Amino acid sequence: MKRGLVLLGSLALAACASMQPAPVDGLNNSLRLNQIQAIGTHNSYKLQIDPPLMELIKQRNANTALTLDYWHRPIAEQLDAGARQVEIDPVDDPEGGAFADPLGARLLAQQGVSIPPPDRAALAKPGIKVIHATDIDFRTSCPTFVNCLSQVKAWSDAHRTHTPILIMINPKHTPISWEGATPVRAFGKDGFNRIEAEILSVFPRDSIVTPDEVRGPHATLREGVLAGGWPTLGESRGKVIFVIDDAPARWAAYVDGHPSLKNRIAFVGAGAAFEAPEAAILVMNEPHEDEALIRERVAQGFLVRTRADADTREARSGDTKRRDAALASGAQYISTDYIWPDARFGTGYAARLPGNAAARCNPVNGPSGCAQP
Repeated sequence: MKRGLVLLGSLALAACASMQPAPVDGLNNSLRLNQIQAIGTHNSYKLQIDPPLMELIKQRNANTALTLDYWHRPIAEQLDAGARQVEIDPVDDPEGGAFADPLGARLLAQQGVSIPPPDRAALAKPGIKVIHATDIDFRTSCPTFVNCLSQVKAWSDAHRTHTPILIMINPKHTPISWEGATPVRAFGKDGFNRIEAEILSVFPRDSIVTPDEVRGPHATLREGVLAGGWPTLGESRGKVIFVIDDAPARWAAYVDGHPSLKNRIAFVGAGAAFEAPEAAILVMNEPHEDEALIRERVAQGFLVRTRADADTREARSGDTKRRDAALASGAQYISTDYIWPDARFGTGYAARLPGNAAARCNPVNGPSGCAQP
């Protein structure tokens, strides 16, 4: 069922030419968080791999090199362009210094090739780091978790009425497969507690949409979702939402002692585990194959995150089927590596909402008051 679209990125919300503009306050109070749709970025902190290191990766696995051949502008610039979802990949480093001397740079040095070192001063300090693939894809616009969060917080503070920003947390548990790779410490309960502590060192609890808020008086978070427990747009403006994007066997440590995420500040990416008591946000990254299922989950009340593109394939070919299915599916947050096209490919591929809006009324479950602009 098609619904009208409405731009939510500014304070003015337009109706179609035959109607008067919808009152801002009225829509703020009636439209719920799960009734919008927004674009975001995948691995939002990722910078370009140094060309000599990319050549080394190609020699070992050309396909892997293709999938890593993308990068992003600074996080604030992404948010300025309308991104309302970002993704951060934390790597646990409680003692500090574990990732200050990446294997890829050392292998190049053995060949007489020098590349700039990572930010060793930041990496030397105890605390959670942010790295896409340890040892080979380590360039980042924010080497520490706190630094990434602080960039989002600074932008949010400067744009107090923004539609809510979904922050995907994709914990890293394993090293790369190369001989001599730096060990990676798997996140358990202590590691997840460190993630939560670092979040709360940047964002006050009242600036976060939490599972407790959505669960409300219901016995489980899932029941709260099915009962329409998402806050309104007005209640959510200027806030962020955190999701631990991991397999259920991994995020079980985060849930332990917190049934239905009671007193936790992050949701978990339930995905196929949508019948779990903790199910509220579903990560369903194949919109072309699962469009009908995503539409069903959205209609039930779940919040869904999907991907418009992956592994540089769509950008290289210009194929928009996956992107278009993601937009039509009603998934509330759609992640892309290409808010801006990559000029190297010549396809012009990009993933944006119509009119480059920051958000719009959801095409599946948006209320009838959301009119075509």
